[in-house]
Amino acid sequence: MSARLSSDPNLAGLKVTLTIHNATGLIAKDRNIFGKKTSSDPYVKVFYGNNENSKPIGKTSVKKKTLNPEWEHQIKHILGINDGEKVRHALPTASQMGNVPTLQLVLQDSDKLGNDDNLGQVFVPIILGGMDHQKFQVTTGAPNSKFFCKKAKGEIYISYTVTTLLLPDIVTGNVLPLKMAKNHSKLKVGLGWQVTQRQTPVDLDVSIVAIDTDGKVDMKESVYCKSWCLIFIVSFVYKIEISHSFLPFILLVANLSNPNGSITHSGDEREGVESVAENGSDDREQIMIDLDNLPSYIAAYVLLVTVATPGVSFDQITSARVRICDGHSDMGFCAFRPAYEGAATAMFCLRISRKLKGKNKFGKGWELATIGETDNSARDFGSLIPEIKGFVRDLFPGMNIDPNERTAIMNKEVTIRIKDYAPERNVLPSVLAMGLAWDVTNGVDIDLDASCLCLDARMNMVDLIYFKNLRSSDGSIHHSGDEREGDEIGDDEKIIVALNGVNPNVEHIVFVINSYTEQELDDVSMASCHLFDPVKRVDLASYTLTNNAALDGHTALLLADLYRDATTRDWMMRILSVPSQGKTARRCIGHLVDYLKSTTPSEAAVPPNPDVILTEMPVAVPVEEDVCFAPIDEEIVIAAAV
Repeated sequence: MSARLSSDPNLAGLKVTLTIHNATGLIAKDRNIFGKKTSSDPYVKVFYGNNENSKPIGKTSVKKKTLNPEWEHQIKHILGINDGEKVRHALPTASQMGNVPTLQLVLQDSDKLGNDDNLGQVFVPIILGGMDHQKFQVTTGAPNSKFFCKKAKGEIYISYTVTTLLLPDIVTGNVLPLKMAKNHSKLKVGLGWQVTQRQTPVDLDVSIVAIDTDGKVDMKESVYCKSWCLIFIVSFVYKIEISHSFLPFILLVANLSNPNGSITHSGDEREGVESVAENGSDDREQIMIDLDNLPSYIAAYVLLVTVATPGVSFDQITSARVRICDGHSDMGFCAFRPAYEGAATAMFCLRISRKLKGKNKFGKGWELATIGETDNSARDFGSLIPEIKGFVRDLFPGMNIDPNERTAIMNKEVTIRIKDYAPERNVLPSVLAMGLAWDVTNGVDIDLDASCLCLDARMNMVDLIYFKNLRSSDGSIHHSGDEREGDEIGDDEKIIVALNGVNPNVEHIVFVINSYTEQELDDVSMASCHLFDPVKRVDLASYTLTNNAALDGHTALLLADLYRDATTRDWMMRILSVPSQGKTARRCIGHLVDYLKSTTPSEAAVPPNPDVILTEMPVAVPVEEDVCFAPIDEEIVIAAAV
């Protein structure tokens, strides 16, 4: 499988040209004047695959009063990139085992006075070398098939050729107008990679970041799948009143769809093992983009891929590839191979933007422009927001880019130093806050609790802040109180931390979520942790716990560990994301201590730290070949590859 992903990067699809020559000895369905069945009016309908309810890809003419019709009829069909790869990489025995795409030929008798009668079926496997003039036995088909013919007989003679459709090589900066066919406005972004059984599983992520018509990153319209998100905002309040003035800090984030559903993400596949599509695609993550329904207030999207696993870079994942395809036909537009770019951890693949009609005025048409640049340290798109803005500065002349506008979007066991993500670099945020919200399930009241466990260097509990103890003994941590039924508007519970006031004996501040009613966390309706600006009261991001498969059967979640580095004494944040059991945080202490003792924090992820953002779109380069979706030559270039 790994070789399959790492080869043939220029494949866009295959064209199959089927010729139906003739048939002999078919069953008779029409009666003569004496009432005896002596002939038929046969024709052939052709379907791609085994879906009898799909639209046929073609059919022959009707031949009158014969059991030995001759057609010499051609039908052409395009296989998308995924089915094309199945054919190109199939073993010689695959067609015998039914492991390759097929053509279904349905023979029928035309009847003007009623429904057409079935004459039988033939299944033709598609193999790369094509097939010369060959005879197939007409079969009855499955008894439950709507084309079943109990007394089917005869033979049909067919041949077909297979033509490879290629993506042309293009250079960084090529721009493609996205002229999609009517009702075919969807683009599919597929991220695929493989690891062998001897390799350590790795996590890659594909994200699409939205830029609004004011040149700002719109997190609600951006689509991505990450485990946890931490965002820091500088507080300019010099006298902090913890009870009502606090700074948002940590949040679980996964935004699998923008608000109107025009962009959707398949979800996170962390090991490069599972496929996400039912159509046999080897994509591990997919993003679908409906160009016709994208919101009018979004000017551009930047697509990027990151390596989330600490210590791993693209040059170690040679099978990694990103493909941009027509979401309907599965035909390829362009392809990217991050491994070719060396020891990078992030790759800016392309930008999709509205066509400019004047200063800050955008039309309805979209363009796809390749980027192909990389970063060698960032492992999430939030750490690259200033660089992302650099790639749209040509759309917003005079744009000011803050190099410290960064968000750490983290996976399990990823660690960061808090100072690295503060808007004012190397200045520790004064106050942090975590909020929890949920809703009722089928009218049943549900009680989720957010708690905070404080441990010393020997993992002894120093303090426990929860709904029965709302303030730490040193006064630095405050709990908003218990909301028992999940029916309040806004946050149900919040935990607020003033870092500078934390007891010096406290080494770990661990956030825990418990289901006090002992309902499994994956069954709770609309449960989420969310990040918000407490001054403007604006949500920045959210993550929904509902239907999280990893939490199935568990009533608690060890969320995150805010701890002091043993050497530098800097405050660090480590995402735990460990399912646990217990209706209260106290019941999770044993599991938590065992986990912290047995696992070592990973090396802290370090975001880029330039004083000036230099990223910008490459100089536009015209595409030499026209994009064509109706190729007719033997070796066709139909789109673009990087």
